[in-house]
Amino acid sequence: ALNLPWQDELCCDSPSAHLTVEGDTHAPETNRSESNLLHYPLCSFKSLTTKSHPREPTGTCLDILCRIDENWGNLTCDLQSLGPPSTTPDSGVMAVSLQRLLKGGNTAPDNPVVCEAEDFFMCSVALDTTTSFVIMVTVSISDAVAPPVLLRIPARPVKPSPPVNLSHIQTIEAELILQWDDPPDFDTGPLRYEVRHSSNTTHPAWQVVSALGEPRLSLELKPRLNYITQVRCSGLDKPSLWSEWSEPYRIHLDKVSYIPEEVVARPGENVTVYCVFNDHSINASTAMWMLNLQQQLPRSQYHAVNQWVSQITVRPSETRYDLYDLLRCTQEWTIPYSQIYVEGASIDINCETNGDIDAMKCSWNNTKWSKHEFRSRWADLPCDVMEERERTGVEVGEMGPACLQDRSEQKTSCTIKPLRMNCYKLWLELPSPLGPISSKPIYLSPIDHVKPHTPTDVKAVSQSNGVLMVTWEPPSLPVEGLQCQFRYHSTSAVREWKVHSPVLVRWAKTVVSVMCQEYVVQVRCMPTNGTGYWSEWSDSVYSTPQNSRAPERGPDFWRILQDDPYRNQTKVTLLFEHLQISGYSYCVDGFIVQYKALSGSVISEKIERVSSYTFEWNLVPQTVTVEAYNNLGRSTNNINMTLERQPKRRCVHSFSVLVVNSTCVSLSWSLLDNSYVPLFMVPPGITDSSAQSSVTYATVLLSGLKQEQQPIHLHYKDGSGSSSSDEGNFSANTSDISGSFPCGLWELDSCRGGGMDDPQRTCSYNSVEKLSETSEQEEEEEEEEEEEEHEMREGKDLYYLGMNYPAEDEESEEDEEQRKEETKIELLKNVVLNIEDCSVKSHPLLGPEDSSKLLSASTHSFSPPYLPQFRTAPCTRQLTAQPHERKPRP
Repeated sequence: ALNLPWQDELCCDSPSAHLTVEGDTHAPETNRSESNLLHYPLCSFKSLTTKSHPREPTGTCLDILCRIDENWGNLTCDLQSLGPPSTTPDSGVMAVSLQRLLKGGNTAPDNPVVCEAEDFFMCSVALDTTTSFVIMVTVSISDAVAPPVLLRIPARPVKPSPPVNLSHIQTIEAELILQWDDPPDFDTGPLRYEVRHSSNTTHPAWQVVSALGEPRLSLELKPRLNYITQVRCSGLDKPSLWSEWSEPYRIHLDKVSYIPEEVVARPGENVTVYCVFNDHSINASTAMWMLNLQQQLPRSQYHAVNQWVSQITVRPSETRYDLYDLLRCTQEWTIPYSQIYVEGASIDINCETNGDIDAMKCSWNNTKWSKHEFRSRWADLPCDVMEERERTGVEVGEMGPACLQDRSEQKTSCTIKPLRMNCYKLWLELPSPLGPISSKPIYLSPIDHVKPHTPTDVKAVSQSNGVLMVTWEPPSLPVEGLQCQFRYHSTSAVREWKVHSPVLVRWAKTVVSVMCQEYVVQVRCMPTNGTGYWSEWSDSVYSTPQNSRAPERGPDFWRILQDDPYRNQTKVTLLFEHLQISGYSYCVDGFIVQYKALSGSVISEKIERVSSYTFEWNLVPQTVTVEAYNNLGRSTNNINMTLERQPKRRCVHSFSVLVVNSTCVSLSWSLLDNSYVPLFMVPPGITDSSAQSSVTYATVLLSGLKQEQQPIHLHYKDGSGSSSSDEGNFSANTSDISGSFPCGLWELDSCRGGGMDDPQRTCSYNSVEKLSETSEQEEEEEEEEEEEEHEMREGKDLYYLGMNYPAEDEESEEDEEQRKEETKIELLKNVVLNIEDCSVKSHPLLGPEDSSKLLSASTHSFSPPYLPQFRTAPCTRQLTAQPHERKPRP
């Protein structure tokens, strides 16, 4: 019997050849089949020869193959022509008989399997899966029969399980190796393998490759494709019984691969990594290695091994933010990387014990690529003892509980609570495919890292000796001791903290420049032992002055009126003069504004120390008083201002201002021809400082018609005496002062130390800046009424001012414009100040012919001169600058 599989070539003579051999070419057709059965035509297998048929047959040749299928269930015999159908003669009817034989050569009692077909057919018989036996195969073509062939059918072998644990690696020679493990339940001998793979996962077009001996195979795969790979195995016996295909294993090759993809190293150790270019259109000489996706490494660290492989050697540092490094050999972000885990790297872990010393919060820098696990171990030992024992390999203490990590944008933290004293061992751990990677541990005691609570009961006092005293109550923990410090800055200046040195007591002081300045103060504390932390700064407190008495006097103030004709009210704005309190032992916290009606009722309103204050006046006469106050009381020497409605008058014809230089301005005006000449006028000058508005003003005394030989004075007033209240100066400390209304009423009032003929007297008056709208007749009538009224009151003279109103002689507009120009040109021709000795003596006015002899008022350092340059039409007088003993502000 022949072994399976059996394959041979069967050739048979054609029917005509059969008849020729028998020598009866004229036999009737009906006797043809009988003749063939009696005389076998030649039909033989090429590999088999018989003594009875020494010659080779001619005619039809077929290929026959008998084999056992993969599942070892059937014996199958296939017959087919050797050539294409067009070149093969008609073979007629073909038949195959498969007959099982018993031991001894006898046929089995069951009937044989007979198959018939033309040109091609397949015939099979079921096999016994437990025992071996022999099959007799008989083949006939048309009327020719081949000699029978005996085939040995072995017992069914054991079917192995499929291979397991498929994986792949790449070598530094750019070779891709698929590898697997033999089935664990097969131990009957060596195996053979078949590998198939396809890049089409939907409709696979399998490519099958055989592998002998070892469970590995080199594959040629293209990058950027998704491959499915499977392996099967069988014993070495034939016919082979193959296992099922293994579970699919997927392989995707990027443009580059790394060897190794992951590796563990310790700080300071050299690590070599290879980059394999799977895209063979890229040469390894073009590699550009990057560290942690952003740092380009020098070319001296890497080189090309061959056409498609680049090699680099790096050394991880000990101090780092993470427990691994990423290496990449191209600048493309989509390319994977090699990961180097660094065992024992130093990670900066900062711990902070809270003010109650019952919890400790430890934090470290956040990373984008991995999440570390915080680990702790506690021992009731000093930290140096615990560290020494751990270094020798002895584990001491007990593991701390796992904690819930708090991950913010910059930091990751973990809180240990409840907290125990003595020593903690702390480290970070990173899971990896190569096992957990641990950082270098740190050992610390919670008591050495305390951040105390914020100090309380903070107070700050500005003392009269120019010292800022700050006191506080420090936190109670830790009991080992605390040091504290304060910082401060002025509320009026740009926020720039000044920090005082730490002290061990509950108070500290520093010298400040201004006692009455308000300061913002904060305090913090930290432990004196260990490496603790500063507490948070306390809430801000504001310093208070340590006054020795109440303020002496209230502020001088200015007032501006703004009428509201629709509401029959006037808006009054008070402009406060800055109080000079330097050198005094008290401060001013604010002002108290009092409104006293004619009925005697008083309304008070407390305001801050501001530069201006506005209120509504209903035109009912009242007296306004402003007091200064602090925590010890109010001022007694205060300024009063009487608001009283007056009729509109006009007096001033024109008014102009000329800037002389950066520190001096010249004022000039002219009066109406038919008006009374005021005894004095007060031009104000207002400047802004960082604290509040400051007003500087002067009073120009004018002589009347009965005083032509008396000099006119330029006088500076500071508001401390009896001054008047108007847009032109500060308020007076006399209650008998008239208010001002639109249209320039000047009122003579409260002259000190002399009669009306005293040229040095200081008098109060009122004025406004709006124009009178009355006619000339009304003006005359009103003037008469006003004269009578004032004569009835205290015999006071009234003078009226108007702005830019035409003269009563009805001069033309051209004359008026010319007069204004002349006024501006001759501003400095009418007054000269004594700049030789800064005396208050009078000097004759300069005439027009002396206009070239003008002197500058800014060439000597005396109290600022007060200009306007005053001018009147009917008479010319001498002016003298008379400074006050207090130097006014610029």
